[in-house]
Amino acid sequence: MATRIGIDTGGTFTDLVVAEDDRVKVAAKSLTTHGDLAAGLLNSLGKAEVDADAVQQIVHGTTVALNAILTRRGAEIGLITTDGFRDLLDMGRGWRSADALLDPRWRRPHELRPIVERYRRRTVRERIQANGDILVPLDEEGLLREVEDLRADGCRSIAVCFLHSYKHPEHEQRAAKLIRDRFPDLGVSVSSEVAPFPREYNRLSTSVLNAYAQPMMADYTRSIERRLSDAGHRAPLMFMTNDGGLSTPDTVSSIPVTTLNSGPVGGVMGVQTYSRLLNTPNLVGFDMGGTSTDVAVVADGRASTKRELELEHDLIVSMPVLEIHSIGAGGGSIAALDAAGGLNVGPESAGSNPGPACYGRGGELPTVTDALLLLGWLAPDNPLGGEIRPDVAAAEQAYGRLAETLGAEPREVASTVAEVAIHRMAEAIRQLTVYRGVDPREFSLLAYGAAGPFAATQVARVLEMPRVVFPALAGVFSAFGLLEGAGFEEEVSPVMALASEELVADAFARMRETAARLEGNLGGDTETLHAEFVVDAMYAGQRWELPAFVDPTRTDALAHLTEAFNAAHHRQFGYSLPAPLHISSVRVRVVSTADRTVRPQALTPKADAAPRTHRTIVIGGVEHDGAAVYRADEFAPGQVVHGPAVIEAASYTGVLDAGDVARVNEVGDVIVELKEAKRS
Repeated sequence: MATRIGIDTGGTFTDLVVAEDDRVKVAAKSLTTHGDLAAGLLNSLGKAEVDADAVQQIVHGTTVALNAILTRRGAEIGLITTDGFRDLLDMGRGWRSADALLDPRWRRPHELRPIVERYRRRTVRERIQANGDILVPLDEEGLLREVEDLRADGCRSIAVCFLHSYKHPEHEQRAAKLIRDRFPDLGVSVSSEVAPFPREYNRLSTSVLNAYAQPMMADYTRSIERRLSDAGHRAPLMFMTNDGGLSTPDTVSSIPVTTLNSGPVGGVMGVQTYSRLLNTPNLVGFDMGGTSTDVAVVADGRASTKRELELEHDLIVSMPVLEIHSIGAGGGSIAALDAAGGLNVGPESAGSNPGPACYGRGGELPTVTDALLLLGWLAPDNPLGGEIRPDVAAAEQAYGRLAETLGAEPREVASTVAEVAIHRMAEAIRQLTVYRGVDPREFSLLAYGAAGPFAATQVARVLEMPRVVFPALAGVFSAFGLLEGAGFEEEVSPVMALASEELVADAFARMRETAARLEGNLGGDTETLHAEFVVDAMYAGQRWELPAFVDPTRTDALAHLTEAFNAAHHRQFGYSLPAPLHISSVRVRVVSTADRTVRPQALTPKADAAPRTHRTIVIGGVEHDGAAVYRADEFAPGQVVHGPAVIEAASYTGVLDAGDVARVNEVGDVIVELKEAKRS
């Protein structure tokens, strides 16, 4: 049988899914080992007890590169750019946040914690004009002197970004060859290789961030490959990329920014799969983990995408990404009072070490998980992640201190903390729906992550969403979604011009030629390959591109592109305009069409499960005595569950309010129809 493994390393848990053919055979969780991430991965593999010789592929989702950037633990790097453009990294895009308008002392994160210090930003004489004419030849000796100096100063990696190199990369390519030949121990990140897109600052930022994360990611991939090999695994290791594809260790070692969001993207790929499996084209993915909550929108069966990932203000990665909105609110988020006495939840998190107070690992601060335990949503006898038996006394002690300050009972404070967290999460969904003219009431909420089903029905109720889905593999859903990734070949061509009939027809012709060449690179078997054609465009006068999927065989090229772009713009923002289009670039991607869809094992019980027990739970400040508690692995297909109730599964816990009605399908997915939501 074809055995594949998906492994997602998250902030709190490392999740694993083993699939044989089209069914998931094993799901496992282990605490993430932050000092040695590979150890957590191997721990999860050990729990799965899989036959290494039978494994054909291992797909990994990781935020190693992202964490290196956010925590400023990347490499010492240098920057080489065109003479006269040394300070572009400080100038950024010239934008200021709303906070800057209120605080005259405001500084960009890069100014406070520079990725590359100014003295390590060097320039060389060179200049290629926008039309390709060489105005100033590349000063090769000057380039090598600067790199020699940076290397002597301790730099392990060099970023190179020259003017107009997205379209005319000759000087960058020559610089890269000179550096690699003379200094083979240095990493080199060249903008025309890392981010071959228009917009100079975006290319510069992407190249610098890539250089910053590259040595750490290279070390990590080598470590993972070596330790998998030592454990007897010979199957190829692949990494999920920001846009849902798969990439090799060699590729992500050289261009690690392609994996910044790879773990969360795995979850979005799973949401796309469920959109198809449940015949529900409009879904909002709601991933509540231990550290953060990620939200993504799937409309008409396709996840929304964008061409830019902003990690911090003006720290940008410019490349295609599945759109995910993240907030610092999860199960480990810490509840605390601000200077004005208001109650905040997050973004600070207890993480996995020490974790929430109820983990019994030394944590003393009150968290969302502690609150849910006090409210009865969690049970002391139901181990979290299969490993941690929650300690009620420790949670009470953590909330006791906060309750004493507020002059309230610990359970009252816990209820308020839960409400604050729920409304913060609802606001994250509004960012991708309401504020773009999209009505969330036309979507169902698919809740995953170890903590997602806890809050899902309450979050959906705030937004008046009619339906919530607890997938059977909710607690390991991102690892499940990793198995949807596909190998691909992609090529980007810059255009940078107003769309005309002649221009678009020519672009379509070149896209068809490119697809044929890329299909040849992947083996040329057109029956198992699918070509995707994307035009990155904007309305004339706008600043940012939006991808539009097109059919380059159409003879009405301009009209077809306009229609496709208008539909994409309406889907993303709720409206379209009768305006001419400006094309930034065109992309061709050839993807393997081999069916990778897997599902959980079919349920085996024949009779409906009876409640295991009953207990008191508090939802929205209302106490429900005798709420039924069910074990998800005892459900029979077609079983109906009425709220108030708690559903405990191996990797998640879901809560139903009074009036909610849940139905279980043949593989254990729980589909909840909510009672009429109250407007808030």
